[in-house]
Amino acid sequence: MNTVKKRRRRGLKKGISIGVTAFCLIAAGCLALLLTPIFDVQTVTVTGNRTLASEDIVKNSGIVTGTNIFQVSLRAVGDRLTSMEGIDTVKVRRSLPSTVRIAVTEGTPLVYVEQEGTFVGITADGKVVDVAEAGSAAASVLAAGSAPAPSVTEEKDGGDSEDDGAEDESGVEDGEDTSAAAPAVQTGKTVVRGMGGFKYSVGRPIDFDDEVKGEKLALILSDFMGDELCRGFTAIDMSVYDNVILVYRGRLKVRLGAVERLDYKLKCFKTLITDNIGEDAGGTLDLELLRYNPKKF
Repeated sequence: MNTVKKRRRRGLKKGISIGVTAFCLIAAGCLALLLTPIFDVQTVTVTGNRTLASEDIVKNSGIVTGTNIFQVSLRAVGDRLTSMEGIDTVKVRRSLPSTVRIAVTEGTPLVYVEQEGTFVGITADGKVVDVAEAGSAAASVLAAGSAPAPSVTEEKDGGDSEDDGAEDESGVEDGEDTSAAAPAVQTGKTVVRGMGGFKYSVGRPIDFDDEVKGEKLALILSDFMGDELCRGFTAIDMSVYDNVILVYRGRLKVRLGAVERLDYKLKCFKTLITDNIGEDAGGTLDLELLRYNPKKF
């Protein structure tokens, strides 16, 4: 019996000894990896950037050459770069023994949301990728290139009111106020006004104080503005979210009305623009009532 116990003790001691030795070897190996110069970062590569300079991306990554590659936090690098203006997504990986590879996707603002003279560029999913601060040259260009959409006074239901205007045989509507002027400068950017207050941080989703307006704008961006033809809109007025007004190429006022049946309204808009009105036409187009007035608004 004592012999069996002695054997067990010897076996246990031997197992502990082997475990401690293995741990020490692993620790020594890890220490060697951390200390050997062969694993020091020598190269940082950047791919996927179109307008951003690779040098700026490397600088913002925080990676310092000569740092051990295993001490570089890939998550921290990704977080730093996603907060950089113009970057949408980031992937970072190690390429042993001494290279860190960064792949970025540049974020292109689908629209710029205006607040007190500052224009915040967001992607289709609402991520902030660009900011033109109030008073900057970029903000001045955006302000000049997009005019606040004129208000629409027609009744939404179309009814039988005598104030709805009459259509002649060509489908032209009369009796509408068309006094507002189109912008003189075209930037190719779409500016959204009338959203009220919001909070923003580059690399994060924009946070609107009015959640309903935020949801309505998200629907417009995903279901309406995603079409290539709709990139010609220069302004969106969300002041009244069930009576949204857009301006197309600075010449044509488009009343979207309530944010519903967007697929149908988009189909009607594309058909009318390409087959009936023409992309260079001015006037007013009502997508709720499907009426067009060629008078300059």
